Order: sequence, then C-alpha cells, then structure tokens
Amino acid sequence: MSFKKEFKRQLRLAFAAAAGFLIAFAWREAILDAFQSFLSRILDVSPDHYLTETYTALLITFVGVLVIYASSKLLRD
Repeated sequence: MSFKKEFKRQLRLAFAAAAGFLIAFAWREAILDAFQSFLSRILDVSPDHYLTETYTALLITFVGVLVIYASSKLLRD
C-alpha cells in the first residue's frame, strides 16, 4: 500500500475517532443523569449521595462491556 493511501486511511480513522469522542462527550451528562436517577430510585437514596456516583460508574461500565462484547460477536469477520 502506498504512503498516500495509508495516510488518507489513517486520517479518515482519526476524524471518525474524533467525531465519536465529541458525540460521547455531548451525551455524557444525559447518560450520567439518567443512570443516577435510575439508581437513586432503586436504592432509595438521594441522587447526590456518594454511593450513587460509584454505583452509576459500575453500572455504566457493565453496560459498556456488554455492548462491546455483543458488537464484537456481531461484527466478527
């Protein structure tokens, strides 16, 4: 593969990654607020309680791992 083709491919990849990070950052607060609200209702504690943030991080991590696992299975070559 020529340098020019590889450079264009890597540049497209970099732009796609940057766009993905911007999208994720834009949705960050909405996702955090939704999970915190959900967990505070389940745990019957205030959304400002320190454990709510910890459990929210754990729940988001768990859901993220499930999404990564499922997408790796579905998008396999």
